[in-house]
Amino acid sequence: MIAIIIQFTPQAASGFGNDFTCPIGKQGACLGYGDKVCSSMAKCVSNDAVCFDSYTCNYKGFTCKSKFDDLATEYDSLVDRYNRLLRAQRDLESCVSYASSLEEAQTCY
Repeated sequence: MIAIIIQFTPQAASGFGNDFTCPIGKQGACLGYGDKVCSSMAKCVSNDAVCFDSYTCNYKGFTCKSKFDDLATEYDSLVDRYNRLLRAQRDLESCVSYASSLEEAQTCY
């Protein structure tokens, strides 16, 4: 988020186009349409930029939002598949362990 604080002093409010004063150590600037103001400690980004929480980057660099979303969807799909296979495996183990004969165990498959 970029915050811009504009303070109107009596000198500045007396008439536009005249000189204005800045506090000591500050420098005035004229901005055109679409110009942005960023402090030296901030990073300016475009209006359509997407912000991420901390730790969305790895040692290889930044992960794009679309790629991140795709990976999250694929991960969720794999977790669902794993859970279904785990349930099926447990059902199969239970069926085989309660079978009283080879023929009955073969019907579990």
